[in-house]
Amino acid sequence: MLADWVGPVGEFARVADLIVLAMPTSDGGLAFTVASGPAPLVRVEGGVAIRLPLGNACTIRSSMPTPVGGLAVNLGQRRRARINGRLIAASDGEYELEAREAFTNCRKYIAPSLALETGLHIGPLSRAAIALDDPWLADVLARAETSFLATVSPDGQPDASHRGGPPGFLSLDVRAAQLSWPEYVGDGMLKSAGNVRATGQLTLLAVDLDTGDGVELAGIGRYETLRSSKRPRLDGLEQHREPFPVQGAMTMDVSRAFRVESVMSPRQRVEKAEKITSCSPVDDQAPQ
Repeated sequence: MLADWVGPVGEFARVADLIVLAMPTSDGGLAFTVASGPAPLVRVEGGVAIRLPLGNACTIRSSMPTPVGGLAVNLGQRRRARINGRLIAASDGEYELEAREAFTNCRKYIAPSLALETGLHIGPLSRAAIALDDPWLADVLARAETSFLATVSPDGQPDASHRGGPPGFLSLDVRAAQLSWPEYVGDGMLKSAGNVRATGQLTLLAVDLDTGDGVELAGIGRYETLRSSKRPRLDGLEQHREPFPVQGAMTMDVSRAFRVESVMSPRQRVEKAEKITSCSPVDDQAPQ
């Protein structure tokens, strides 16, 4: 029903100033690698693959194809496309992401920001364990409007997606070691929620745009639907009276927390940019 959402994925990848990759870790979890810098960060080859200059920052060293979830994002233009598939080491520090699944997403809930540096950056530079009651972690989560979610499908395919909202939408209960957030009404795919219900595995990256550092929280998640309707949903996008209508609730039992240093280039929030939410006309919500 949403097949027409595939969209110009190659075009979105070429204008992306962030390439967010969700990669499997040696302990069976998921972690993030991010390429940031002026577009284009990738080369689109043959319509089915993109070339990425990840260099030694890539955590994958195997010559065998590795399943990864990719997200090509331009936060300033509010463009994003999912590119999931297999990552293959090529040559000269480049990797090829062979797309098995690719589609664009809507423009909602993205806080526009612009990169402050002009060079290519591959992060994180380091990943260090951090306590959940660390004041810096609490501050990053309290201010975060931009985060990324990694999940995995029943067949082992990672997926990376954007999660945005007003400051404070990410809530951490330190005593219970639980992170929770509202899942706002999106574009009708519910892919991340479906993955979490199927496998429970997820990792969330919340970014401090001022410094480019981030908080990476991993664990087991649960998704609960809160909004129900007696009518079938026929359209991917809908206009609502409220800007952030809640579709469901996501809760993670946090097992690992990391401070990821310089995961991306620092960015500056575009304060006067028009907010695109579920209150916006459907044409404004749709990929452009």
